[in-house]
Amino acid sequence: MGISMFKASISREQLQTLIGGMSELDLARFFYCQEMAGTYIAVGMFESMLISAMHMCDRVKLQKALGVDKDNWQNSLEKRAVLEGSTLGSLIKILERHDVTPADISYLKWIKDKRDYFVHRLFHDHAWPGDLDEEACNIMRRRLLAIQLLLQRGERNIWSIFERARFVELDRLSDGSILAMNMGVYDLSQEDVARLS
Repeated sequence: MGISMFKASISREQLQTLIGGMSELDLARFFYCQEMAGTYIAVGMFESMLISAMHMCDRVKLQKALGVDKDNWQNSLEKRAVLEGSTLGSLIKILERHDVTPADISYLKWIKDKRDYFVHRLFHDHAWPGDLDEEACNIMRRRLLAIQLLLQRGERNIWSIFERARFVELDRLSDGSILAMNMGVYDLSQEDVARLS
């Protein structure tokens, strides 16, 4: 099984035929590669949610990077660019400078460690799909599924962390979703009142 096992224009029927003709070992390697893709997506979704949450929260300040002399729209654009250009470790350090509890920072660092294992250390043990037998592929699949689960939980927990830090107020809806209110809006309205007084 090579790195590029399917042509880009493969049809569903062709894919079913290819998978149906795979040996058990090749099928285990195929599923292992699928879990790598799923884990990569989970990493991206976690980091994207953290960036989006930090971007929307006016109480998360980046004044060292942005300054205070810009209008709100320009500041928002630049804040987003700074957050997107930051590493996960840098994002956590930004949160450490705010009212995020040490326990929540430790949790985010723990999630980062799982992400770092996948991104930087997964292949240090020579866990290349073509080098593993069926059992080893299944073990690695379970490890990747666990990382995906941890990242998905972390993505959901971002909002509770931000609620505890008073960056947002959460309204938990009956369908399980949440509505997040940027608490920085209150700060802006208080600044307006102070200016008018």
